Amino acid sequence: MSSTVGKLVFAAFCVVVLPSAAGLRADVLKFKNGDQVHGAFVKKEGGQIFFRSDQFGDLSVREADATVEITSPLAPLVTETEVALATGEKPKPPDAEKPATAPSAAPPKPEGTAVAASAPKTTPPKPAPPKTTPPKTAPAKTPPPVEKPAVEKPKPPASTIARLGKGFIKWWGGWHGRIAFSMSSIHDTADRSLYLAELRVKRTWKHDEVQIEPRYEFRQDNNVTAVDIFKVSAYWRHTFGENWFAEYRPAYQRDRKGSKAEQLEQQFGVGRHILKSKQHRLHIGMAENAFNTWPLNRGLPETAHSMASLFSEASLQLPWRITVTDRGSWYCLGNGDATSDTGWQNTFELTKKLTNMLSFSFRYELRVDNPDPRVADYENTRFLLGFNF
Repeated sequence: MSSTVGKLVFAAFCVVVLPSAAGLRADVLKFKNGDQVHGAFVKKEGGQIFFRSDQFGDLSVREADATVEITSPLAPLVTETEVALATGEKPKPPDAEKPATAPSAAPPKPEGTAVAASAPKTTPPKPAPPKTTPPKTAPAKTPPPVEKPAVEKPKPPASTIARLGKGFIKWWGGWHGRIAFSMSSIHDTADRSLYLAELRVKRTWKHDEVQIEPRYEFRQDNNVTAVDIFKVSAYWRHTFGENWFAEYRPAYQRDRKGSKAEQLEQQFGVGRHILKSKQHRLHIGMAENAFNTWPLNRGLPETAHSMASLFSEASLQLPWRITVTDRGSWYCLGNGDATSDTGWQNTFELTKKLTNMLSFSFRYELRVDNPDPRVADYENTRFLLGFNF
């Protein structure tokens, strides 16, 4: 009787004490973000970790998101069959319908009530470390294919006209100038109308300066042609040293109504720069002048004269985009063939730039005692409207 009572007390101890001891396991479920949950590890199956936590109950977590740290596994537990044999009861038949589960690294979950074994305790084998899934690496990107530069086909040679056109545009790029017009119409005792058109182009290099100025002037008095003159003047100036220069200045005139003659004046001179700033310029010099006159009536004789001269050139930049220029020549020391041994020629011009492309000019011209009397002297005042380029 006493042995039966002792067995019952032992069974009760196992039923009451051992289940409470199961809560003393201190396995840790560690998540990738650093969070930790304490409890008991159950098993790994199908890529999932089954864990019984102290605070949240049963959990199922992917193996890729967490790992398990088993700190202190329990001693081996006895089954209900062993308890039944110890108490003298019939053991329960095993459940045949339950499929066998694959062994896991953790101790199996006990079914029903478990009791401590009366046999001496043995140390269980250490569980295998949890499997860790290596991090997935992104596939290496293949560099984009390098495109080969397209090989340009050789262009056919340009035609001669196209090449000449491109060369002219490149050459003309440094030139600038003005196209100017003047017109007047007077109705009093006589009807007079005057038309004038001129072109001025200029280009400057480091030591050279070139200007060309063609002009045409036409006037009618009572519908009768009174003036029909075509003029071309030009100059080339070369600077050498600091302040010295040499220049060549030709001027051609063809008068079909007044003198009815053609005249070519050529001036070969040297001079010195007195002022050479951008706002103020002043040059003085001396030159030898050659005059050749050809009458339009080829039956008349040709004439040729030469004279020395002194000349001056001045340029002044004023506010409000105003420019003043003046050039004068005083002829003297003739060779005796000319009718007059002295003469004077002067051109004064004031230009107001209205816009970058539009300008207005006032011009006063004077010529007195031309060496050849067949070429008429003159005194002209003009207002011109110009287009700059």
